[in-house]
Amino acid sequence: MVPRAAPSADVPKVVDIEQRRTELTDATARLIARSGIESATMREVAAEAGWTTGALTHYFADKRELLLTTFQASLANRRSHRPPDTDAEPAAQLRASLEGALPLDEPRRRHWMVTIAFCSQAAGDPELAAAQRAAYREFRDHVATLAQRCGLTDAHDAHAVAERLIAVADGIAVQALFDERSWSADRQLSQLEELLSPLGVSR
Repeated sequence: MVPRAAPSADVPKVVDIEQRRTELTDATARLIARSGIESATMREVAAEAGWTTGALTHYFADKRELLLTTFQASLANRRSHRPPDTDAEPAAQLRASLEGALPLDEPRRRHWMVTIAFCSQAAGDPELAAAQRAAYREFRDHVATLAQRCGLTDAHDAHAVAERLIAVADGIAVQALFDERSWSADRQLSQLEELLSPLGVSR
């Protein structure tokens, strides 16, 4: 049998485009969480990821596109941690969804920093503002559906109930984000418990 020839060294390496983009959005999120949105320049993101700026521009045309994709990736990651409908009771799903909105650990804190940074960029940009609005509405609809399933409200008032629940969770989150010493993870959870227990959403 004739031995098979070894692959040529000149054969180009197959590049996983989505993996590369994920590496870059992860690097962007780390920079924003660590040093603010001003630090997330194309050059600094490339350096954080261990790339050259020229290589980065093969995947993102500019900082605006990079920031939008980072925001969407951060949202997708947060949603991926929601309990599937088949794995948990509605009350447990509601509690987990609201807990997911709190900066209880580094990944969730990073998500919040990305979100706040994105809000500042979206203020004068209709497309970015639309993305932020869509993200909020998706979360509101998700919480409203769970509130109905828990028997907290009917369809008519579901969005209003969801908005109140999210407003409290967001209020806790913002305080915890900028005053970690006063707002430990335990305190965040206890405050959420004070919100949910009177509603009959037990653990």
